Amino acid sequence: MAGMASKRQQARKAPTPWQRWAAPLAVAFALTSVLGAGAYLYRYLSQPGQLPLRVVEVNGEFSQLRPEEIQQAVVDAIDGGFFSCDMQKLRAAVLVMPWIEDVSIRRIWPDKLSMVVTEQVPLARWGNDALINVNAGVFRPASLDGFSSLVKLSGPEGAEQRVVAFFQAVVPAARARKLQIREVRLDARRHWWLDFDDGLTVSLGRENIDQRLAQFFRVYPSLMAQPARLPQRVDMRYAHGFAVRWHERSSDEAVAQQVKSQEKV
Repeated sequence: MAGMASKRQQARKAPTPWQRWAAPLAVAFALTSVLGAGAYLYRYLSQPGQLPLRVVEVNGEFSQLRPEEIQQAVVDAIDGGFFSCDMQKLRAAVLVMPWIEDVSIRRIWPDKLSMVVTEQVPLARWGNDALINVNAGVFRPASLDGFSSLVKLSGPEGAEQRVVAFFQAVVPAARARKLQIREVRLDARRHWWLDFDDGLTVSLGRENIDQRLAQFFRVYPSLMAQPARLPQRVDMRYAHGFAVRWHERSSDEAVAQQVKSQEKV
């Protein structure tokens, strides 16, 4: 009798199939309801008229840019609300401004755009109508007024990185000899030219550029050792030497130099 009672008690305690599935089904139903509600809410809030963007914040250090101009460019490009606005479109609207090198934009709940803008820092002039930065990025402001003192770089399309790297490599050696670079050119034949503020032009050709440049800097002091004349052009394209075109002093300069020498005596 005791064994039969035990079996009946176990039978009463064993869960039915429905009881086994009830809890998981309840959880699944609740999860589905939450996800459905969330999706509906997101679709609702993503409609263009919902959660309009009211604040555009611009951060950065500027010398050429005006924050209000950047804000206006973003406002004009906004095409939706907090969720629906096209962020790539906003970024493109800012990057098209010549003095902007880069920009990052993020949303801040519930109605704000926060921007960090990097302004272009010109390294040199590029050609006759543009500026170039240290990353070889060319940009064209509306005006180049105020940048005439920058070195002029030029080269074929696609050679910007190469020209910038060459210029940066030449500067230390030139400064060590008190030479001020006025222009660095890479012509259509891929020949390198250097122009200095004192009127000296150096032709380096297209081969063995590093060796030729090093040789020029080695001989430069001796080229300047003759006060009666100065080098006007130095051609370093020879295998075993170089050629010099001299800039002869004018008669007035020669007389002044002679008088100065007599005064020292």
